[in-house]
Amino acid sequence: MFIKRQSPIQVFSEIGRLKTVLVKRPGEELSHISPSNMEELLFSAILDWKRAGREHDEFTKILRENGVDVVYLEDLLVETWRAMEKQDKLNFIHQFVDESGVTNPLIQMKIFNFLSKRSVRGMFEAMIKGITKFDLGISLARDVLVTQPMPNLYFTRDNFSSVGNGVILSQMKYKTRQRETIFSRLVFKFHPVYKHTPIYYDSQKTKATIEGGDVFIYNNKTLVIGVSDRTQKESIMEVARMIQKEKGADFDTIIGVNVPHKWNLMHLDTWLTMVDHNKFLYSPNIAQALKFWKIDLTQKKLRMVEHNTTLEDMIESIIHVRPTLIPVADNYSQEKVDIETHFDATNFLVIKPGLVIGYDRNVRTVQALRNAGVEVLTFDGNQLSLGMGSARCMSMPLYREPISFNAFSGAAAARIKFLKRHKKHIKDDLDEQQ
Repeated sequence: MFIKRQSPIQVFSEIGRLKTVLVKRPGEELSHISPSNMEELLFSAILDWKRAGREHDEFTKILRENGVDVVYLEDLLVETWRAMEKQDKLNFIHQFVDESGVTNPLIQMKIFNFLSKRSVRGMFEAMIKGITKFDLGISLARDVLVTQPMPNLYFTRDNFSSVGNGVILSQMKYKTRQRETIFSRLVFKFHPVYKHTPIYYDSQKTKATIEGGDVFIYNNKTLVIGVSDRTQKESIMEVARMIQKEKGADFDTIIGVNVPHKWNLMHLDTWLTMVDHNKFLYSPNIAQALKFWKIDLTQKKLRMVEHNTTLEDMIESIIHVRPTLIPVADNYSQEKVDIETHFDATNFLVIKPGLVIGYDRNVRTVQALRNAGVEVLTFDGNQLSLGMGSARCMSMPLYREPISFNAFSGAAAARIKFLKRHKKHIKDDLDEQQ
């Protein structure tokens, strides 16, 4: 029996009350991070995996206390497996073995047999934590691991994105994370509730990369997507084409925002996050190096048109009121801005408009949010934060309650003021489209 939830996917905003969210509790896969493979696995430190799990439990406890249905990835995978035909199950295990990088046919067979004989949950846990030579009863000269772990999987934001009533199946940039999408593809192909979900980007059909940390839904008409080290313009254009073809998709605009290529700025949500109707948390040391692109989905011929504007003007063009920008660490000093940006101080998850959750270690940013009228819930992320991601990274909303953007979009005077200020710019845009 699978668990029937409220509906498949409904995420038309960043801030609508969060009702259902997908998470992955970090587990033993983190125990395989070592000085020799840390860089390859995209970690800058070795984590205490048991403490990280307890910190994650604190995070999900707060979510439940605020009315959120917390869905664990393993549970979703077990539900999916129970709905699958035998041949599809065998094909999936073969796919995992093929993608593991193991080329020796005898070892491949041992991996297949090892996974096939485990319980369903045990099979998925083994796939995630990595299979060792001791699991298979074989001798290897040096390596303990036969298949690599997936320690980044607790960042459920990245391997797919909920967009409206559909999803974007990510094409991850780095090899160590590319295998993570095997699970999201399985769910959206076979799960009884989610298998009919529209797919706006198929990671198996293109090589252009896109990751969920770059995907934002500012309102029910506008997507904002980071052009980053991990998300390319080509993939954004493909998303635009797929959404344009989907009759049930309501979005009419995609805004691209460049993400400066810095080692601790992987995605757009590492320096800019929407936290309320008109409030945005950002890292001020990034805002001077911005570029924006607009794709008008109502046009037959799709184009990515570059815009020269400010962050405030870009946001105002979407939400139709002047935004309140809240700087990381309250812009107290460059040192504090750098430290709290490093520990993902922009990466708060919105539970409902004006209520967010994130790490307690970003003390000055928490205070800046509260000073701006945002309610903040915090938890200890001493170990989790070493993975370079916070509450938004560790969550993928599956269902948010709809909110009325028209009710908030401001008085007519605010809209008229905006149009007057940008009259020439709007005319130039129209000329370019023609």
